[in-house]
Amino acid sequence: MMKRLQLILVGIAFLFLTGLYADSTMYLVVYDLDKTEWKVRYTNDEPDLNKDVCRTTELWLRQIPAGTFKMGSPKDEVGRFDDEKQHEVTITKRFYIGVFECTQRQWELVMGNKPSYFNNTAYYATRPVEQVCFNTIRGTGAETGGGWPAFGHTVDGTSFMGKLKMKTGLIFDLPTEAQWEYACRAGTTSALNSGKNLVSIGEDDSMSEVGRYWSNGGSNHSQDCTTAYGTAKVGSYKPNAWGLYDMHGNVWEWCLDWIDSDNPYDTLAVTDPVGDSRGTTRAFRGGYWDNGSRGCRSAVRNCGEPWYTSNSTGFRVVCLP
Repeated sequence: MMKRLQLILVGIAFLFLTGLYADSTMYLVVYDLDKTEWKVRYTNDEPDLNKDVCRTTELWLRQIPAGTFKMGSPKDEVGRFDDEKQHEVTITKRFYIGVFECTQRQWELVMGNKPSYFNNTAYYATRPVEQVCFNTIRGTGAETGGGWPAFGHTVDGTSFMGKLKMKTGLIFDLPTEAQWEYACRAGTTSALNSGKNLVSIGEDDSMSEVGRYWSNGGSNHSQDCTTAYGTAKVGSYKPNAWGLYDMHGNVWEWCLDWIDSDNPYDTLAVTDPVGDSRGTTRAFRGGYWDNGSRGCRSAVRNCGEPWYTSNSTGFRVVCLP
């Protein structure tokens, strides 16, 4: 009896210390995606961008602390749209978000298929997955994948997020709009997360530093093009202060929120917003390879029906500790 109690206490202590370690580390990594059993580790070491394993058989997420920020854009921001009314948002809980957009190889290893348009055999693996819809990422069940926000982070077991959860025991999902913009900005209030504003809504040197868009490779593309055109290899441009890549351009990124295209923010301060309770279109953020610089700003918003697929739209994974 005493020995059993000791084992239980050791187990509790292990879980407690593991939790404290996870709380204090910058990165969560799901690895061995190409094997039957997936593993999870926590580390303070940054991903090695010289090795594509961090983009293919590993899924890297960065811890984002709780905090308060200004969501939306100031009235004098170059390229601003009317639905970007600036307001204060508080995020009360830390979360992990993908260092990179989900890549085609990661999707292939989780889902077993290759849906993307930019499918050049030599380059597809490290490009962002696209032509994937909200319904496939989370599921369609009224009380599961399709049930946000009423049913929280419940997802269909056959969805991308459902398979990640089943294999790891962790809660994976898309970010809310607020989580996405908070992570994108990383403390900045400028049009871009580099701390710089735009001087042009089309070609702009500041946008060229932080992501793929029309003027630095997006315009000259074909289905079989290299990563010099169309979508770029993830992690090819300057990251933000939290080490997140491609938050501007490359592909639009699905978020959880129901929104309508003409639905501006309220200007009141909010805490942990989850979007409308119902709607017809879900949000995506960040712009894509065929946008001008205006369409890739931190505050820009877009949306599509949950079944919508396009070579412009992918996603980034969030994990809730």
